[in-house]
Amino acid sequence: MKQKNLTLLICYKIVFFTIFVFYLTMPTLSAQDQLNERIPIPEVGNQAPDFSLLDFEEKNFMLSEFKGNKAVLLWFTNLCQGCLAKISEIEKIKNLYEKKSIEVVAVSVLGKDRGTVEDVIRKKRISFKFLYDPNGKVAELFSGKEYHGVCPLTNIFIIGKDGKIVYTGRYPGTDEAEIISQLNGASR
Repeated sequence: MKQKNLTLLICYKIVFFTIFVFYLTMPTLSAQDQLNERIPIPEVGNQAPDFSLLDFEEKNFMLSEFKGNKAVLLWFTNLCQGCLAKISEIEKIKNLYEKKSIEVVAVSVLGKDRGTVEDVIRKKRISFKFLYDPNGKVAELFSGKEYHGVCPLTNIFIIGKDGKIVYTGRYPGTDEAEIISQLNGASR
């Protein structure tokens, strides 16, 4: 009986110690992280946050310049294997809609890594706009929290001519036909 009680006591101590260590080592959010956690993520029907970024040719892109004139397909990408496989689809979409008042734009979420994106632009002969977001500020505007090198969970947005978000999704993950269907509605 004493052996059983001793074993039970040791088990309780191990469980208590494990819980204690877990809480001591659990990461806490800094004030900046707490602020970032509260950044509202734009949703369908919301006005898209305006931003200005340079592309990889050093030309300025400002989202609000398209308001009233063109819809915008905005894709945040880290150029992982899945994203690389979708570049030909994005290029096809750009070619289908460039005369239908839709601008196709990709935004790098690779932080200050210009080389990777420049290599892909050159090798894949990308003709759509590709923007450089070295500090992740635009990715944060759209995703609420930005982690360099990681695509946001929602990383594709279609913004109507009125500047409002008409579609959000995950790409790859969203079927090309779904994007085309949404763009057809946004181009009117």
